[in-house]
Amino acid sequence: MTANQSTALYIHIPFCRLKCSYCDFNTYAGMDALIPIYVDAICDEIRHYQGDSEIYIETIFFGGGTPSLLSSELLAKIFTSINRTFKLQSDLEITLEANPGTLTKPYLDSLISLGFNRISIGAQSAITDELQLLDRLHTFNHVIESFKYATSAGFHQINLDLLYGLPNQTESSWQDTLSQVVDLRPQHLSLYALSLENGTPMLARASSGTIPTPDQDTVTNMYEHAETFLALHNYTQYEVCNWTKTSNYHECQHNLRYWLNLPYIGIGAGAHSWYKQHRYTNTKLPYHYIQRINSNPDKHPLATHPGTQATIQSTLIDDETEMNETMMLGLHLLVNGVSYRDFEKRFGTKLEHQYKRTLSHLEDKGLIQIGSTNVRLTSSGRLLANRVFSEFV
Repeated sequence: MTANQSTALYIHIPFCRLKCSYCDFNTYAGMDALIPIYVDAICDEIRHYQGDSEIYIETIFFGGGTPSLLSSELLAKIFTSINRTFKLQSDLEITLEANPGTLTKPYLDSLISLGFNRISIGAQSAITDELQLLDRLHTFNHVIESFKYATSAGFHQINLDLLYGLPNQTESSWQDTLSQVVDLRPQHLSLYALSLENGTPMLARASSGTIPTPDQDTVTNMYEHAETFLALHNYTQYEVCNWTKTSNYHECQHNLRYWLNLPYIGIGAGAHSWYKQHRYTNTKLPYHYIQRINSNPDKHPLATHPGTQATIQSTLIDDETEMNETMMLGLHLLVNGVSYRDFEKRFGTKLEHQYKRTLSHLEDKGLIQIGSTNVRLTSSGRLLANRVFSEFV
């Protein structure tokens, strides 16, 4: 990373009112009393980067968990630390993840005042039975209400998250969800196939036969239907799971940085970073995170070994690994793919020479398209994307 190269900032808020049955993220319910001192620890960790003149923030993303559980006063406290520590791009994208039912018009007005300009709402489904299966606390009426409040407050970039491939979900109910969501005309949509993860109540129920395991052919049909349906409703798919309004085209700039394998700094319990040629990770439990930050509040990251007192693991990434990661991540981008020019500029070697055999193999399988300026997934490759990505691990 060169001096003043732009960087993304991720703030992890791990608290939830209720942990969803499918969730294996680093999230915790019943810890609301911990939130104020956790925010203090976040501010301390941010300040650990003071003095590093290279950090120039291009995007900020508050993820979780449920960041919208934080009051506007606590969010303002975090922004004070951010502004005192980092150089900020004048038109940077600032996103808050939120659950329907946690958003009010006054709260959204306060977010706009703080500088937030993008909100991502976890809708997941428009079907009441499916939301109950997921242990979600909202209804689709809450989604509609939250969307209208956000629009009224002045948010022009609103994303809705949806899940498909749920137990007992039908292609018809998925169509119903898509139709109701499109009627709201959100600027951005993120569609994710449900993955039954170890340690989650939903996997336990599926393993015991209480609920059916999602049928893979049905999941594929749902994805293909979404591609066709959203294209007919003025949405452009720019990433495997992400769509933006064609007439108001705006990719999520923060996530785009992940797919381009560009630097980012993660703050908070369990947060990951990719900075100064290192990938490093914070301790996961909020209690441990607070303790580690408080144990040495004056610790600053070392130039040769970035991280903070919360860091528990750090790995120096060599050039070959970085190249492989750049291919695996970049192929998520369906329009731009991986650029020959950008790859050579970054690594000093030609992409087509570095991966000649792998590219030839994937092209023969019909999974990638080798163009004149880039490499990208084909339609078949989108359905078998993980198989393609595994070729670069």
